[in-house]
Amino acid sequence: MSEQAAIQQILNGNTEAFRQIVEAYSDKLFAFVGRIVRQPMDAEEIAEDVFVKAYQHLAEYRNTQASLWTWLRSIAYNESLNHLRKQRPTIISLDDDDGPPDSEEDWITAAQGDNDSTDSRIDLLNQAIDRLPPDDRLLIELFYYDNQPIKDIALITGQSQPNILTRLYRIRKRLHKEIAKSL
Repeated sequence: MSEQAAIQQILNGNTEAFRQIVEAYSDKLFAFVGRIVRQPMDAEEIAEDVFVKAYQHLAEYRNTQASLWTWLRSIAYNESLNHLRKQRPTIISLDDDDGPPDSEEDWITAAQGDNDSTDSRIDLLNQAIDRLPPDDRLLIELFYYDNQPIKDIALITGQSQPNILTRLYRIRKRLHKEIAKSL
């Protein structure tokens, strides 16, 4: 049965059809939420809450605006950030007074490091990404790891496409500074 047929059956009162949607997306949704909250038990609880909200608001879903998966991630994104706000995590600032390298030679030196191997630079990058605030980390993961188009990221986060592009630029700049300090 197609997604649209399952959605129509659910809207017509067949709650068993919702099982198909849950089975199709539960693992992916759990992984998505887990990348934001980083605690498996919290991720599981949030993923369950997302499915409950999706069921309650299924009549509001419009397949012409976004895929069902994008819509579910939008709900998951908001639920995850709400969960993190309640916890008030400690966020380490990556900002400092130094700007990015001024010349092409400075960029090359910063990128090459002091005889560091590629693996250690990748480790530095991963550590810097892990220290980002959850919503910034998610933008990096959606864009670079999941290869999501800016349009979908904007739908998931509820932000404008230009805002997403600006935030990605600023995040990359902070990551570069953080890595350059470590090299």
